[in-house]
Amino acid sequence: MYPRMQAKNVTFVVASGNQDSQLRAFFPHTADSIWFVSDNGALVKQPDETIVYSAKMDPAVYQHAISFLASLDDVYPVVSAQKSAYVLDSAPKSFAEMTAKYYYKLKLVPDLATIDDPVMKIGMSCPDEKTEEILQLLDDELAGKLLPVSSGHGDIDLIIPNTHKANAIKRVADFLDMPMANVVTFGDGGNDVEMLKEAGQGFAMANAPQAIKDIADEIAPSHDENGVLVTIDRLLKSW
Repeated sequence: MYPRMQAKNVTFVVASGNQDSQLRAFFPHTADSIWFVSDNGALVKQPDETIVYSAKMDPAVYQHAISFLASLDDVYPVVSAQKSAYVLDSAPKSFAEMTAKYYYKLKLVPDLATIDDPVMKIGMSCPDEKTEEILQLLDDELAGKLLPVSSGHGDIDLIIPNTHKANAIKRVADFLDMPMANVVTFGDGGNDVEMLKEAGQGFAMANAPQAIKDIADEIAPSHDENGVLVTIDRLLKSW
């Protein structure tokens, strides 16, 4: 389907909460010709890997967040920075192994407070049934400093305010001299809200929570039905 996009001058952007190096590994044949928005909008790279934008968390805010997370039970942080991601070497081995599947550049460190690397976001894993409770605790503690968003399955990200996928995609659109009205987005989680709202067409997946469906322009078939590909196929035929 990608050659069809190219033939119609459609720019394809991967926008995810995941790390840039992992996302590139998912697209081995096209990584050198598509844009990547990683870490929930904290890092934007052109196809040639030139950095267009990179967020940087205020060091005092970072130290506050790390200290508070250390006080929460069953919460394991992942610090995502420009050079690598970091987890505590004291975290359960199973957590580190799971994290390595999502962060291809990962280091174990004895203390997250001493990382010498510009921090873009803080992710964490927590019990699925406690996600809403922990989101509220984070929102109360870090209000105005960091924004907690859920990406599902007990995963939460702390992002710098106004550093989200929508603003990152706006940077891409501005670079390409393209209005947001011409942008189509697909999402299924809390970290997709702004992107779905601000695009010309925002598609929520059928498997998304109802709150996400409510803010979308349209509903695409579920992931199990290849909803993104089915919808892109339909759009390409109509353009």
